[in-house]
Amino acid sequence: MGVLLPGVGCNNNRNSESVAGDPLQPSAYLKIEPSGDVTIYFARQEMGQGVNTSLPMIVAEELDADWSKVKTAIMPYHKDFVRLNDPKPGEYYSTGGSQSVLADWEEMRKVGAVARAMLVKAAADKWKIPVEQCSTANGSVTNKNNKATLSYGELVGDAIKLPIPKEVKLKDVKEFTLIGKEVPRKNLQTIIAGKAKYGIDVKVPDMVYAVVERCPVLGGKVKSVDNSACGQVNGFIKTVQFEGTGVPMHLHAGVAVLATNIWSAMKAKNVLKVVWDEGDKNKESTDELFRNFENRSKQKPANEIYTKGDAAKAKNPGGNVLESAYTAPFLAHGTMEPMNMVASVKKDSCELWGTSQWPEWAARELAKELSIDEKNVKINLTYIGGAFGRRLYHDYMIEAVKIAKQHDTPVKVIWDRVDDIRNDAYRPANYHRMKASWNDEGKLLTWQHHVLSTSVNVMVEGPETKNPAEILGGASSDFWYDIPNVHTAYSNVDFNLQRGWLRAVEICMNVFPVESFIDEVASRMKKDPLQLRLDLLSTMPKRNEPSVQQDPARIAGVLKLAAEKIGYHNPRQANHYIGVATHAFAFCPSYAAHAIEIEMLGPKKFRIVKVIAAVDCGIVVNPDGLKSQVEGGLAFALSQALKGEITVKNSRVEQSSFFDYDPLRYNEMPDMEVCIIESNESPGGIGEVGLPTVAPALCNALAAAGHRPYGLPVKKYGFEWV
Repeated sequence: MGVLLPGVGCNNNRNSESVAGDPLQPSAYLKIEPSGDVTIYFARQEMGQGVNTSLPMIVAEELDADWSKVKTAIMPYHKDFVRLNDPKPGEYYSTGGSQSVLADWEEMRKVGAVARAMLVKAAADKWKIPVEQCSTANGSVTNKNNKATLSYGELVGDAIKLPIPKEVKLKDVKEFTLIGKEVPRKNLQTIIAGKAKYGIDVKVPDMVYAVVERCPVLGGKVKSVDNSACGQVNGFIKTVQFEGTGVPMHLHAGVAVLATNIWSAMKAKNVLKVVWDEGDKNKESTDELFRNFENRSKQKPANEIYTKGDAAKAKNPGGNVLESAYTAPFLAHGTMEPMNMVASVKKDSCELWGTSQWPEWAARELAKELSIDEKNVKINLTYIGGAFGRRLYHDYMIEAVKIAKQHDTPVKVIWDRVDDIRNDAYRPANYHRMKASWNDEGKLLTWQHHVLSTSVNVMVEGPETKNPAEILGGASSDFWYDIPNVHTAYSNVDFNLQRGWLRAVEICMNVFPVESFIDEVASRMKKDPLQLRLDLLSTMPKRNEPSVQQDPARIAGVLKLAAEKIGYHNPRQANHYIGVATHAFAFCPSYAAHAIEIEMLGPKKFRIVKVIAAVDCGIVVNPDGLKSQVEGGLAFALSQALKGEITVKNSRVEQSSFFDYDPLRYNEMPDMEVCIIESNESPGGIGEVGLPTVAPALCNALAAAGHRPYGLPVKKYGFEWV
């Protein structure tokens, strides 16, 4: 790739070293060739969300590059990678929590501004004028006095000899010419043409293939293996066994079938016979889990989370109380590209080819697995064919290494769809006991929320973790309504199934009951649910604390916009109902609301007429990318709300493919409109922000029609849609 890594070698102060043809690369993120070619690298992982375009746009804006001539490329992984603004190595490749633009905004701007300053200085020196008499645009520097121009390529040779400036002036927002414009993705044509390279496309010399028969129960072991029939399959090489692991990845034990091609490996696996020792946790079921949730929810919570006032002792002369419970199931990620990885293991090193949302964490754990130095773990990253948090986990990487260390050439491990659905790191099942009270004057007095779930942190850190709670999204101090007495709490209920982070993680889990219950309370109080929300937001103070940064005016702003665009206050056709929901995204300063209109076609049969999504995430780098994220988020969230569910019987996942873990289909996608609030606030994130309010808005519309769902998916409770 020809990329220099800061901390490994930037070409600053290279007066005696630079030679003709060297590029200008003051940062690992940017390379400008003497030919004028500009390559902007992105370290965050591209998995469909568009960081391969949005992050380079930020650099190009400050650089004043000609965007049509900019190339973008994946940053090669290096554990000692440092940045201009960050003198120490950090988690600069990790991609999750809608953090990419938020975390890289200042750095990307500085990268472009530094290079621009060096090019302007080189031009000013050549013309013997002050830098203030130079301007830049479209990859060139112009002399303001005589309108002479020099392209960036022409200036590289001189600029490379200059020191990298430590301080540079960034543009005012009003000066942006690229940021805020709708820009197609840089690799859109290669994706459409099928030329984009994903992990599953990787081939390396001498590579063999492997598929895995895994123990169906987490914590089980191999008891015996009979591979005699595998030898009859042309291309079969051998089988290898490996043990499962505990914290943090909880890998299933398995037997890998190695072959010269993937089809032979699959065919041999079909005749492989394995007997398992399933251990003593092989009888658990989700039916039993939800019974445990209900019983546990009535007991004292394990963890007190947030207290405002005193919800238990608050006086309520009117005796108006409402108590409800809401539930949601385990969910799989269902990525379009199933897990896969190529691994090669030597005595003191290993090399991998494939995908990871968090390669820094993976490299550390792989080094521990092999008892080698982390610097000897090389990871070659590719585009990701869908992740949604699944590839924050690296169980599939550890599995590939366990197999590859038992073979003398690289091994490519490929999961099929059944492997992927049945061996996921599942979004936790969860249960919520809600309670509220109000006086006869219609003032809400108390709000209580007991969250119960199968904690991710208990899996990652062990049962001794000090932070098991999954309470962001309204079940902690980030609760956004002004009620004088609030109490939230959490209890973990353990279950023998691997859990992990799914797009919008616990925020989706908690916004559903919060925004459903506030609607239910409004109905019981005989108040308009939109107006009740706006009233409670109007008196809520803006907060900028270490634990919560939240602007209730912006929460109300997206809610008002969604309601306006759906025609909330307009006369409605017969059997048409509207539901709304809003929230503040806990991981970044972004806000979203949904308004959903439905038509009831029968007692529990409906069609979604229209969906309005309103978002406020500060400065928008690429509106086209934002709309794609919110539209895709609707499809993802509707899949979960309508029909997404993972069930377990005898500690085995029952679903196996997209036939019984069914994503939203094209004909089920409703008409939608994405409305963006223009803002000069610092950019937040968007990848997950549009998901949490979809399910409650839909369920609130159903409740308005007289049929409130208290659990997801609604299909489970007898609802049908067309």
